[in-house]
Amino acid sequence: MNLYDALFELSDFWLFCVCVLGVWLLTMLAAALMAGLMVVLPHRGIPMVGTVLTGILLPTGMVIAFVANDVWQNDAAGRTAVADEASAISDSLRVAKYLPSELSEPVRVLVQNYTKSVIKDEWPILGSGHFNDASEHHLEQLMVKAVQLQTNQAANSSLAIAGQELRRYVTRIELARDARLRVADTLVRMPKWVSVLVMLFVSACVLAELHITSRRSLAVVTTLFALGFGVTIYLIAVYDRPFTGKTIITAEPLQRALTRAYTLPDL
Repeated sequence: MNLYDALFELSDFWLFCVCVLGVWLLTMLAAALMAGLMVVLPHRGIPMVGTVLTGILLPTGMVIAFVANDVWQNDAAGRTAVADEASAISDSLRVAKYLPSELSEPVRVLVQNYTKSVIKDEWPILGSGHFNDASEHHLEQLMVKAVQLQTNQAANSSLAIAGQELRRYVTRIELARDARLRVADTLVRMPKWVSVLVMLFVSACVLAELHITSRRSLAVVTTLFALGFGVTIYLIAVYDRPFTGKTIITAEPLQRALTRAYTLPDL
């Protein structure tokens, strides 16, 4: 586990602190660099003007906005996938509930085994590039059962329709699971982080150059810069890996789908 991966094991509060502190250290490094340049290369002409900062902050904000938008869309896609998966699980159990007992029990057991396997075994490894073979197996068996129910009950139209509906819901589970696995493996790549940090460093250098002659102004502006952009970096990091660490999308919707199935009233 590298340092960046370890950040996701922190609580929201400590991750926020780390992000703000990281940006503050970056601004201090920029201030030290500009102070050193002032000694080595003192002003001999017109000093830097504030319009330079505006020109630097615009592309910096655009880069951060693009990265943040990708991250937030990915997080929203993950939450949608989990909600769709839970809804399809609930609908599958609802179909099984009203089948004859000899057909209902195998279907219900397969759906429950799949859901429990996802919650217990698959969720902890999401984002690691792996998936749970047991969950895959239960889902395949559930699809086979739905196809059998649809094709083997041609003489009984109601059972054939139930099999068709079950097959449709199992397909929804499969699609939602694929979407969830895809989101879990999507993260902010290193070139994007490098671009963000370089742009922040350049902006901090311009701020330091503009306030290098006043310690108070320099301290205030670097602190505000670190706090403002630290919050932005935190909002990117906290949603970067929706299924990793403590700042995650939980499996609670799937658990609720199982619980709700047991409380449905009989017709």
